[in-house]
Amino acid sequence: MRRLITLFRRYLSGFASEPTVVMCGATALLIISHYQGNTGYFRTLVGDRFDKLPAANVLGHFWWFGCSLMLYLIVPLVLSVATKGSFHRKYGFGLGNWRQGLLITGVFLAVMLPAAFIASKLDAFKGIYPLAGNAAFQLNVDGKAVTSLGLFVVYELCYFLYFVGWEFLFRGWMLNGLLPKLGRVGAVLAQMAPFAVMHLGKAELEALGSIIAGIALGILALRTRSFWYGALLHGIIAVFMDVVSAWKWL
Repeated sequence: MRRLITLFRRYLSGFASEPTVVMCGATALLIISHYQGNTGYFRTLVGDRFDKLPAANVLGHFWWFGCSLMLYLIVPLVLSVATKGSFHRKYGFGLGNWRQGLLITGVFLAVMLPAAFIASKLDAFKGIYPLAGNAAFQLNVDGKAVTSLGLFVVYELCYFLYFVGWEFLFRGWMLNGLLPKLGRVGAVLAQMAPFAVMHLGKAELEALGSIIAGIALGILALRTRSFWYGALLHGIIAVFMDVVSAWKWL
């Protein structure tokens, strides 16, 4: 009986390892984000309390971006304390190989920005970006829609920070937390799968492309030892799509 208890304890101790905390933690955070970190939940939470504000129509998206930053960046950092992770070295908070990082980022942007511009003209992408629609740059003043460049800048800044959270969750925490157990290939593929699933609901071409993007961003994070270059890439391309889509109003 004592031997069985000892074996059971050893078995349970394996579930307290960093890969288990990362996999279970990331899965739970993505589920919580899906249910409580969206615009619909914000409406349920506050009701019509802020409906008279000029920027009322975009507040739900600010909630979404803020919750994502909290769940994908702050909470993983807290959880990583339990696994004694090094934020700077292990999870890629440092700049790593910054020369290589900036070079690769520049090359990717030179290819992806023109591709994003072309994609923005396709029917499959029309009406998708900005995610908040016209509310991203229009205030409701006395029942009239007034274009506000200031609102758009604040919206895009929050949107960019949203991708900082995304990149840390997948290319900072998951990738590096699973690396010792799964190896380079296994860790890259493991973080790519939920990353691609998170693109369901977007244009099919973008959702399929997220498989390649997830692998490429994972390799970039490993080569540079930093998630910041992926965040820079992801954020710039996303903001660029918004600017191109909203340009005729701005």
